[in-house]
Amino acid sequence: MSIQDIDAPTRLSLAPLCRPERRDTLMARYREVAHALPDAVALDVDGTSLTFDELLHRAYSLARKIATLFPADSRPLAVDTDATTNSIVLMLAVVAAGHPLVPLDPMLPAERRATIIDQAAATAIDSATVVAAMDSCVPLPTLSGDHTAVINYTSGSTGTAKGVILSHRMCLTKAYEVANALALSPHDRVGNSLPVSFGAGLNTLFAGLLSGAAVHCRDPRSGVPSSTVEWTAAHSLTTLHCSSSLLRAVSAVDHGTTEHTAGGRGAVPTLRVVITYGESLHSDDADGFRRRFDSRATVVNWYATTEAGAVAYGEYPLERALPSGFLPAGRPIPGKLVEVVASDGSTCAPDVIGEVRVTSSCLADGYLGGAGLDSQRFAALGDGLFRYRTGDLGRLDEHGTLHLAGRIDDAVKVRGYLVEPAEVEAALRAMPEIGDAAVIGRTSGTDTDLVAYVCSARSGRRPSVGEIRASLRRTLPEWMVPTHIVALDAMPRNERGKVDRSALPEPADRRVERTAVGPTEYIVAEAARTAIGLDTIGRDEDFLALGGNSLTTTAMLAQLRESLKIDLTPEDVFAATTVRALAVTVDARLEDAATARRRTTGEHDVLVPLRTEGSKAPIFLVGGAGVGAMAFLNLVKHIDDDRPVYALQAHGRGKRGRPDRTIRRTAKRYVDAVRTVQPEGPFHLVGHSLGGWIAIAMAEEIRDSGLGTPHLLLLDTRLFRHLLDRLPGGREVPAAPPAQTREDAGFHLGRIGTAALWLRMQFAGLLRYPTTMEWLVFASIGYVALNKHVPTPWSGSMTVVRTAENVKELRSWQTVGRGELTFVDISGDHVDMLREPMAAHLAETITNTFDDAGLAR
Repeated sequence: MSIQDIDAPTRLSLAPLCRPERRDTLMARYREVAHALPDAVALDVDGTSLTFDELLHRAYSLARKIATLFPADSRPLAVDTDATTNSIVLMLAVVAAGHPLVPLDPMLPAERRATIIDQAAATAIDSATVVAAMDSCVPLPTLSGDHTAVINYTSGSTGTAKGVILSHRMCLTKAYEVANALALSPHDRVGNSLPVSFGAGLNTLFAGLLSGAAVHCRDPRSGVPSSTVEWTAAHSLTTLHCSSSLLRAVSAVDHGTTEHTAGGRGAVPTLRVVITYGESLHSDDADGFRRRFDSRATVVNWYATTEAGAVAYGEYPLERALPSGFLPAGRPIPGKLVEVVASDGSTCAPDVIGEVRVTSSCLADGYLGGAGLDSQRFAALGDGLFRYRTGDLGRLDEHGTLHLAGRIDDAVKVRGYLVEPAEVEAALRAMPEIGDAAVIGRTSGTDTDLVAYVCSARSGRRPSVGEIRASLRRTLPEWMVPTHIVALDAMPRNERGKVDRSALPEPADRRVERTAVGPTEYIVAEAARTAIGLDTIGRDEDFLALGGNSLTTTAMLAQLRESLKIDLTPEDVFAATTVRALAVTVDARLEDAATARRRTTGEHDVLVPLRTEGSKAPIFLVGGAGVGAMAFLNLVKHIDDDRPVYALQAHGRGKRGRPDRTIRRTAKRYVDAVRTVQPEGPFHLVGHSLGGWIAIAMAEEIRDSGLGTPHLLLLDTRLFRHLLDRLPGGREVPAAPPAQTREDAGFHLGRIGTAALWLRMQFAGLLRYPTTMEWLVFASIGYVALNKHVPTPWSGSMTVVRTAENVKELRSWQTVGRGELTFVDISGDHVDMLREPMAAHLAETITNTFDDAGLAR
């Protein structure tokens, strides 16, 4: 009996691979291809090639021998799937014989291979054993699309191998998705640079063969990255299928190792598509591939799961600009419903992160022996539809493009905040000096911190830990900046090319016996720690011994200049190379500067003019706890030149006097000061941090005096629990975390005794303290006043600028502001928003707020 159907008509051309029906099987489609293209090359591995007809007859010859070896059952058969023609023929033979195929990666440890075979209740077979068996005329079973074709084992997020059951119809569906998206045809030469034991590698094999294309297979682990390009060029491949990590390695190969062809078509002029699987593809890697090899190929970022097949993909032809960072997963595959859902199953709004969920008429048939896991992940909806929860986090933007954001089980909580390591990894990879990165959460006792592992880009220098942290802090909130950063020569990866997190080393801890004492030492220590790239620094540790040099000294001096508005020289640092010694120098310079300022410019009380010229109504900036008027200097530079700007600071910060001890008393003093330059409205009030609560009280004072209703702009004012609880309905709404009142606001500056601080607070405004101590004393007074404050809801309009650290719940803000609320969310943190470069963006928001509200004058 012929392997091909007896009544099959002679075909002059092959019909494209279509979405399968329930009766369709893998080998039925393959017979169709072999009948249409018997003499065309089907498979090429290391120079050994087989035509479609040769591959068909060899596979069915072995299939009949398998039927002889296992005549009474259809047990799973495990096959070593190395990249050889014999191995691939045997795989197809197992499928043709009606047995579920269990692909085994030959590079797996023996113990893991044994575990897979045992879990699958499979029998391991090899080509030699099957070939030696007797020829047989035993009829092969009649199969349908519902029969199991493959049991594909994945590593799983828990590290325990899971056997995913794939029917013939599911395998055909997955192959169709790739073939249809890439328009594969008999004219293509498919480069399968993925191990065929992996789901993506096996699917690439099926997609190519069943489209009539010649499939060239190689295991990328058996050669150096440059050999991938040489192999692609030698076979004039039209499509290259590989992992993201391989493309990254290929893009790092020296440009001079490849010969380019004339005409600007690069090393592989035939290559039309490069498609990556597995980990997210970074735009630098795609761009690096194009630049280094002058390739005009379309880059395709493919997002799929073994259980659901293709979920989404993004195409980037040469004329389409690559977005920066990791490429989005792309647009959902046609024929599937891809949703992003919250933990309760409700659909998330655009750009809100949730779990990616797929609904389709064809999915995997669950997990082998995993009924419990099946119920968690799979659901039958009726009408032939099924649903699968991927466990991946993502968001759909307003255009319907899917962006991945890590795994549900990867998320860690750091200081109460949920952090996705993938987001931190993306920020690390955005640095040109970093070629690879991985981030994990590490728990010690009750604390969880982040550990980052980085590898330098091949063509670049290794950045210091300080440089890495500085870069991260430009894009991430403080709690997302890893506590430990470990430099590696190479990232450990498992047999599937993914980061082997179990092989990542523990970061080395350095014990610090004595930390900074007092506010000045704390600021100096922070500057030194950040510049050198340390997690902590002792007050008597030598900067130079810890790795300090001229570059880190320059960075440290810049930070001290930014924080304290003083100029030190490198000689000052080299003469005082510990936190304790340099703090003494800093205090002396601060006192000199303060004395000179009082002599030359005089002292202001609460109202400090920062700009007095301009025809528009002035803006009044209300500082936070302990913050002097000078904190707003960066902001003023960017505010509309036609507006006068004044800052308000605590009584006693300028001229001597006792500071007010309540929010409302402070507000009344401020309003009196404001009316000396602006007797009538409009009044434009901007309050930063605690200053926002003072600004609200000022607005109430102005309104109750019959002077109109000011428009308020709050800069990251925090809604603390005790304040919300004192407002109507406030007990039922979310509040800012308690830690933000002190630690995150920069309140705790070194170890100073409570009694000593309290004593200084009693004489605040009357006695002069060193600059940083004065800041701490006035900040403490402000927080004491805030703790006692009983706010009332503001009925006028209010604009709120929020950082990522702030409360986003609308109900919380409606408790404070009962009028029109406008929100502006910005990057940066609570303190940095007043510094460059955020100050420029913030000033634009301030200007637009008052101009757009018709409050320019």
